[in-house]
Amino acid sequence: MLAMILLLPFTPCIGKGSIDTLVLHRMFNYRSQIDTTIEGYQTSAYMKFRVKTNRRNPTLLCVPHLYHVVRSGNRSHVGESMVTLTYHDGKPTDSELHLRTSTARRNRIVMPNIQAYLTPNIYHSTLMSDHLYSPFHARNKRYYQYKILSVFGTNAHVEFQPRVNNTQAVRGHAIVDVESGRIIRCMLAGEYDMVSFEIHLTMGSSGLSSLLPSSCKLKVKFTFLGNHMRGIYEAVYGITPPPPGPETIGMDARAALDSLRPVALSSEDVAIYSEFDSLRRAHTPDTTVVEDKNFFKDFLWDVVGENLLRRIKGKFGNDHGYYRISPIINPLYFSYSHRRGLTYRLTARIGYTFDENHSLNARLKAGYSFKLSHPYFDLPVTYTFNEHNNGHLRFYWRHGELQTTSTVLDNLKDKYGEKFDWDTLNLDYFKQSRMAFTAYYELNKYVGLESGIVFNRWKSVHAEDFEAMGNPSIYKSCALAEELTIRPLGWHGPIVTIDYERTLDGITEAKMNYEKWEFDCSYLRPLPCLRALSLRAGFGFYTRKTKDTYFLDFNNFREDNIPGGWNDEWSGDFELLHRNWYNSSHYYVRGNASYESPLLLLSWVPLIGKITEKERIYIGVAHLSQIKLYEELGYSFTNRLLSMGVFVSFEKCHYHSAGLRFGFELFDRW
Repeated sequence: MLAMILLLPFTPCIGKGSIDTLVLHRMFNYRSQIDTTIEGYQTSAYMKFRVKTNRRNPTLLCVPHLYHVVRSGNRSHVGESMVTLTYHDGKPTDSELHLRTSTARRNRIVMPNIQAYLTPNIYHSTLMSDHLYSPFHARNKRYYQYKILSVFGTNAHVEFQPRVNNTQAVRGHAIVDVESGRIIRCMLAGEYDMVSFEIHLTMGSSGLSSLLPSSCKLKVKFTFLGNHMRGIYEAVYGITPPPPGPETIGMDARAALDSLRPVALSSEDVAIYSEFDSLRRAHTPDTTVVEDKNFFKDFLWDVVGENLLRRIKGKFGNDHGYYRISPIINPLYFSYSHRRGLTYRLTARIGYTFDENHSLNARLKAGYSFKLSHPYFDLPVTYTFNEHNNGHLRFYWRHGELQTTSTVLDNLKDKYGEKFDWDTLNLDYFKQSRMAFTAYYELNKYVGLESGIVFNRWKSVHAEDFEAMGNPSIYKSCALAEELTIRPLGWHGPIVTIDYERTLDGITEAKMNYEKWEFDCSYLRPLPCLRALSLRAGFGFYTRKTKDTYFLDFNNFREDNIPGGWNDEWSGDFELLHRNWYNSSHYYVRGNASYESPLLLLSWVPLIGKITEKERIYIGVAHLSQIKLYEELGYSFTNRLLSMGVFVSFEKCHYHSAGLRFGFELFDRW
């Protein structure tokens, strides 16, 4: 009661500035008063959406999860579901579906990625897992301006807006309990990844539930190349779950929801359901199940369209197995770099879990360089036999990497002299295939061991020129590979690897014999407020190499032939170092560093900064036998459309070259 009296607006002993500071201090510190160590907190929820497509065109096919909106003749859709959510540290980590019905084709949810906005973690530094600064976290005070509009009774009306107009920040207001700092309800508005949103939250009343919403209403607007959609998503938490049983989808789920939904349907919802039912009855008067039986349309839309234009994913084997394939012909999976030119990439994953200790996983990462007219792929297949100690067996196949070597040509010149016109022959370029069979086991969180056998095969790109001279166009090697992994600070610290590789005599007909060592240290340090520092350093060298060892090949110092998106190794590598230098030096010493932040340079520029999500600064240094000092500087940014980087290289501090790299990021998080 005393605190209430002191906080009255007309109290002369405390100024308004002091009241504002006290309210904000309690709001920022409320989470620390709640016991969040409870594991497996669960709540059941009723969720509903209503989406209207005002304008649409064929480009909507490129947007994940909206294929069924294009496929359907209806422009308005409604859907409902009941789920049980399991929370950890204020974030939902698992979801069990009970009921789901929708007027969209195959009872799909329209824009399911939007559902994450129904469970924002407002007391965490980010509202979602990796984006949107929460205005209710003390670390983010630097990004917001706060104003206490009024204090009425035991509540205060707090308004906030971003200091910089950036897509990672939101605006809005909150009603805060003055005595405890608990947020009673709030409104958050912003725009991220091409979706404008407005979230209205009512929070729980006490304990752990006060950190989570009790109800949420979300309004969204999506525009893309002439397409325009609006939607309303709603959720009510803490409801009584339906009786135990298998998940129910479709008309049966709607019948069950008629007696279970905690809030009545709106007149708009009822109208959409009625129109949907009338269309179904018009197609099949004697049944409630409607499927389009036109074989051509089914094949064109469901087989070709659905499986080529959107991400393909699913489960099998009673949900023990899964598969995920990126869109096969989606133009958004292209990237460009100065040296590789235009590159198309494709990724596919498949896995099966036998039990808690045994699983089998494979990942295909393929690409095609149009500039080099050359395909590449990486294919690791991993069988895990001890999940706790990360014990696994792995088969790895990398194919298509281009290498150049002058050693083969030099030896041929010594052998044949001037018998051939060497300038007319193409004997420098080889295509490499590398296969490895390895076993890995972690002794503890500090040490891991890997051992295996590596097979290398180099085939000349112009094999006919070798055959014309009566010389082999294929070279092979087989080697024993060992790796020691050291984590001095455990799982979350730097990672040090020591690699040793030595050829095995007599395994292949090759005469190549070599022995090499590589030392590498990498550290990705997450920093508060979505920032990160990436560090990498290492060196490698050959301790033995015969005259028939034509190819030099380092595992930790090579060109990435299949560049991916922003989070796919855009740091820790060299962008402008020509591929020839990777395989022509008997040793290397390298160091790379990058710093990432959502608000760095471009974010402060009007208009452009509004859509800038993250930025990075790069620096890289290398020392090779042919290049004593190579330096590379770079800057890049990413937004909802693309990632773009500009890089400049130097040799011995003198300008050498500049280049550009970009990749599409559109809908990468959908």
